[in-house]
Amino acid sequence: MSRQLRSEDLGFLARAPVRRTRVRDLDAPADVVFEQLAAHPENWPRWFGPANECRYEGPPPYGVGTTRRLRLYRLVRAREILMVWDAGEQFAYRVHQTNARGVTAVMERWALTPSAGGRTRVSWTIAVDCAPPVRLLLRVSRRHVDRVFQDAMKRFEGLCRHP
Repeated sequence: MSRQLRSEDLGFLARAPVRRTRVRDLDAPADVVFEQLAAHPENWPRWFGPANECRYEGPPPYGVGTTRRLRLYRLVRAREILMVWDAGEQFAYRVHQTNARGVTAVMERWALTPSAGGRTRVSWTIAVDCAPPVRLLLRVSRRHVDRVFQDAMKRFEGLCRHP
């Protein structure tokens, strides 16, 4: 991975030039959702279609400051730094290094809100700063991103019910 991305604080989620938030209610309690989302990166390829590999570097315990490796679509590689690890509530990370061209900063946040009947509202936000051609690509791929999120959440909900 040859490109080191700009370090950003959590405020980037609100000020990034490109932001997208998707929300889905899951039939699973927040602690189970968080456990699958944050504590088991090796399961990401089971539910998140673009992921080919996802794992933490180094031994547990994992939390803020931990580095995670991710490979998407067999081409894109990234090293992420965990920024927030609030069990049952939220999980956030920023991309530290990547092989993707034209990207200068990326951050994602998963916020969990418990609701009635043991359900959880999952809110996923991605924030990106990038070159104009990448920005255009992200803009025209919104429907694809939405579909990937919805499909992933269906599979993820099943994983939460039957780990």
